[in-house]
Amino acid sequence: MQVRNKVCVVTGASSGIGRRTALELAAAGAVICAAARREERLQSLMAECAGSGHSYAVTDVSDRDQVKTLSAHVRRTHGRCDVLVNNAGSSGDHIPFGDPGAVAEIENVMATNFLGAVYCTAELLELLGESAPSTIVNVGSMAGRIPVGGSSTYTASKFALVGWSEALHYELAGRDIWVSLVLPGLIPTEGFPQSDLAADPLLRRALGTEQEVADAILDVIVRRKVERTVPRWYYLVQGPRLLAPPLYRYALRKVSAKYARHRPIA
Repeated sequence: MQVRNKVCVVTGASSGIGRRTALELAAAGAVICAAARREERLQSLMAECAGSGHSYAVTDVSDRDQVKTLSAHVRRTHGRCDVLVNNAGSSGDHIPFGDPGAVAEIENVMATNFLGAVYCTAELLELLGESAPSTIVNVGSMAGRIPVGGSSTYTASKFALVGWSEALHYELAGRDIWVSLVLPGLIPTEGFPQSDLAADPLLRRALGTEQEVADAILDVIVRRKVERTVPRWYYLVQGPRLLAPPLYRYALRKVSAKYARHRPIA
């Protein structure tokens, strides 16, 4: 699926991976509808996007009414939706489970990281169907495959997104709506600076970039891939879970104890 002249809705587009993805799609000839909460950032993005016909909608994806307004904007302004990139996400405040506020924190993070993607997909599904063949890209995380202590709330939201995405892929395939997953690993962004890991001589080698994730998103759209990890070699990290479960759990206990204070995998 080529993206030239295709209408691509990108959530969480005001910074980080979402912003870089919007810019790359625009450079490839797509028409962008950018959604995020910070209007001044969206206006700046519009000024940087190559081409014409782009638009933006100030949207908090955790609020379904605002997502309905986004959907109405896309239909009114563009008349179609060929690609939806569900990228908006929150890292949360990393409140240990059992502490006051932990349950409320889970509700807040799930509302953005999981339900936000559900709301956007539900409200834009009719347009995606009318525009088929179309594509939904859900930006998950390796934290949705490999849990690490200290980020249980974020991990739960990404596990939910990964499982839902995989099942939805088969549900929508018959309508020619392709659902793909992109799973970033350790990616320094505004919301996930990874400053402690970047300072570690060994672990900083594991860091990817926003550009690599944006390239992966464009790749799964164009080539209609089911899943991509970023960096690619992260795919191998999942092997020990299946091949050597005791070793896998031992390693995770060590990693969790040492790095629980860090921000989670992006």
